[in-house]
Amino acid sequence: MLVHLSVHQFALVDHLELELRAGMSVITGETGAGKSILLDALGLTLGGRADADCVRHGADKAEIAATFSANAAAELWLQQRDIPAEDGNIILRRIVSAEGRSRGYINGRPVSASDLREVGQFLIEIHSQHAHQRLLQKETPRQLLDAYGNLQLQAGEVALVWSEWQQLQRRLAKLQEESAEVIAQRQLLTYQVEELRELAPGELEADELESEQKRLSNAESMLLNGQYALAACYGDENSELAATQLTYQAIQRLHDIDDQHPLLAEARDLLGQAHIQLEEAGRSLQHYLDLVDINPHRLQQVDKRLSDLYSMARKHQIQPSALYAYWQEQESALAAMNLSDDDLAELHQQAENLHQEYQQLAAGLSHARRQAAARMDSEVEAHFEALALGPARFTTRIENSEQPGRHGTDQISFYVQTNPGMPGGPLAKVASGGELARISLALQVVTAAVSDIPSLIFDEVDVGIGGGTAERVGRLLRTLGKQGQVLCVTHQPQVAAQAHQHYQVSKISGDSATHTQLRKLDDKQRSEEIARMLGGVDITRQTLAHAQEMLALVK
Repeated sequence: MLVHLSVHQFALVDHLELELRAGMSVITGETGAGKSILLDALGLTLGGRADADCVRHGADKAEIAATFSANAAAELWLQQRDIPAEDGNIILRRIVSAEGRSRGYINGRPVSASDLREVGQFLIEIHSQHAHQRLLQKETPRQLLDAYGNLQLQAGEVALVWSEWQQLQRRLAKLQEESAEVIAQRQLLTYQVEELRELAPGELEADELESEQKRLSNAESMLLNGQYALAACYGDENSELAATQLTYQAIQRLHDIDDQHPLLAEARDLLGQAHIQLEEAGRSLQHYLDLVDINPHRLQQVDKRLSDLYSMARKHQIQPSALYAYWQEQESALAAMNLSDDDLAELHQQAENLHQEYQQLAAGLSHARRQAAARMDSEVEAHFEALALGPARFTTRIENSEQPGRHGTDQISFYVQTNPGMPGGPLAKVASGGELARISLALQVVTAAVSDIPSLIFDEVDVGIGGGTAERVGRLLRTLGKQGQVLCVTHQPQVAAQAHQHYQVSKISGDSATHTQLRKLDDKQRSEEIARMLGGVDITRQTLAHAQEMLALVK
């Protein structure tokens, strides 16, 4: 339930605080006084579109806050997003800057406009004065019937299965209707993959073969130079003195010098280290030379393999080292394009299963709609007499659609018979403008009565009616108010007289500024306001007495 509305620097409103209670509340005032401004401000807190024009002239920002008492559905929405309730309340706040930028908050936490819209649908429902025009739209009968029968969840399941089925159908159609270009691409890819499979390049093969080729090609030179270096270290039958022998002799000579001079000690150490390193170098060279292999046959094999790798790399315009990765990519691409007959049959079976599930769910939804339609038609007709529609007949017609869709297999439309003995027909063709407005009101009252939404707003839905009909409309709204909270903007005194609370909007113009104000009326002020609505500018004793009588007759 909406318990408080705070509006600052919005349009013509300087500052406004509105406390609301359960029951039926009405807002009245002269045309142009700003009744719609309050609903526009409330709409911003519910995620409505914001722009700079809504900020009061001269102000830097507009700020609107709406406080609702939390209900189960809204609290669940908050819990799913880890937003705590404020002492059992939900506070929606919107700030709009003079530049048109807006910020939204739920219980002080920044949120998007879509979040405000989502939580708002659990808190309040707005019925506008143009609702009767919606009746002429194709989707409206289905939406109203599903709302009345509380069938949104069931309809959502049908829509979900329909979407899955259609998505699979599109995939099958795409696979079955491949173009010649796609087939050619697959053939080319198959040929390329088979070539790569036959070559089977290793992940690091090219680099390793290039290193091996270099060693095999230079084996003789490597062996010759290595042996020369080994002889220089260790010596052989052709060398007089090797490096290890010379360093050893130098070390021995220095040890024969009886002197402890630091430079001499340093020379001894360095020669000792050199001797050790020469011996280690010689051992390493010997091991290396043992591995050097002069193998013309292996060199021929390596040359042939490298030639094949280079040729394939040039063909695909890549580096030889990238052949393996390219092969794996092509294999994956081919696997994605090739769908076996078994896979295709499985997809067909899945599509058939989804189709059957859709038909079962749609049939169940259709049955539930027909049951709800019978109840709704009866309740709508029950209000016709009060709305001066007399013995009119209202029928929700449900027919099998030629094109089943996400909303099921039903084609739903409203039919009406306004005059006994005359044939009925589609609502848009048979009902006059006034009749359409009153039928729309009856539908709104009926659907609102079964709604789980705790707060209902009716924005001049009684336009185009008057007299006794307006009084009956007021009684209907008052009855709704007893079940929860109804806020009604009206120009009809008969409707205003039925309210539990009455608020008046007025516009005050000064020399330099104009602003809108709102005040709650006491009994005396209510009589005067209803008398104004009855009689115009000058309130006579007769109109005041009539207003007091109307208020006294309210039950």
